[in-house]
Amino acid sequence: MRRRLLRTPLFYKILWANIAIVALGAVGGTMVTVWHVTSYPDDIHYELIAVFAGIGVAISFFVNQWVLRKALDPLDRLQEAVDETRSGRADIRVVLGDNSDERFDRLAGTFNQMLAQLEHDAREMQQLSRQILQAQEEERYRLARELHDEAAQSLTSLLVHIRLLERANNPAEAQHHVQELRELTARALEDVRRVALDLRPTILDDLGLAAALEWRVDEFNKGDGVRASVVVDGMDRRMPREAELVLYRVGQEALSNVSRHAGASEVLVTLRRDADLCILRVSDNGVGFDPARTQPDADHGLGLVGMRERVAMIGGDLEVTSQPGAGTRITARIPWQNGKGTNR
Repeated sequence: MRRRLLRTPLFYKILWANIAIVALGAVGGTMVTVWHVTSYPDDIHYELIAVFAGIGVAISFFVNQWVLRKALDPLDRLQEAVDETRSGRADIRVVLGDNSDERFDRLAGTFNQMLAQLEHDAREMQQLSRQILQAQEEERYRLARELHDEAAQSLTSLLVHIRLLERANNPAEAQHHVQELRELTARALEDVRRVALDLRPTILDDLGLAAALEWRVDEFNKGDGVRASVVVDGMDRRMPREAELVLYRVGQEALSNVSRHAGASEVLVTLRRDADLCILRVSDNGVGFDPARTQPDADHGLGLVGMRERVAMIGGDLEVTSQPGAGTRITARIPWQNGKGTNR
């Protein structure tokens, strides 16, 4: 009974308290007035009005103050939690106690849910920041390794052949060294061009997303073991540059994950327009995984988290469908109205 009374809504707590004050005041005032009239019939009784008014105001003030203080105690606790949250704490949770009511409970539940979501988002943001830094370092390491192993060695070979050319004893020997220098220069240029295209393919800006994905698949097929194909449908207009870049990076990351983790033999990349959506899908026949149990880690670079973040930034969504032994399908959908397409 006590718990039910304490959880009465604030409106009814105040209402019943004032009804009780009026009822008790009416009964008590009537009894005192009757007693005074019968005991002192010759006296003037108007002074009782002032006495009753003063006593009524005092009782109403103290009773309402006590009721409101008890009834608004949950709001005070909520305000304390808000103040602590404003000071930087995110692990605060509001417990209102027995004297709360349904509306306060809903307010506290929403506030606790908001704090939990903020805490979860902060952890994800911290994890994503670590992944971004890790991916940057991996990319720098890859570029440094490629420049050292390929471009730097080609330039070193150029220097060696220039010295041989300087020491050539006859025109035929000099001509031979010139031919080798030409081949080495072309190889060094090709290495530098390939590194630059990996960073940002100019074909993406010049010819658009479809052509860039076709080039990416051709480069992917130069590796061993996995064969990829690409199908483009309905892309008669260009997407905005930002949208094309996001979808290209999603496709690039998905192909990279296939190469490193999927153990697949075939990959299909499809790009199509479906009503108001531009849809990119990368499907493989690899080992698959359980998306619900897989946690992003440094080995996957930005991985699925990075792809989701990229797509979400331009109003799209990313769907991952996979199960162990059944391959993986990654689908990115971006609203077409995010960009006013231009004819090719």
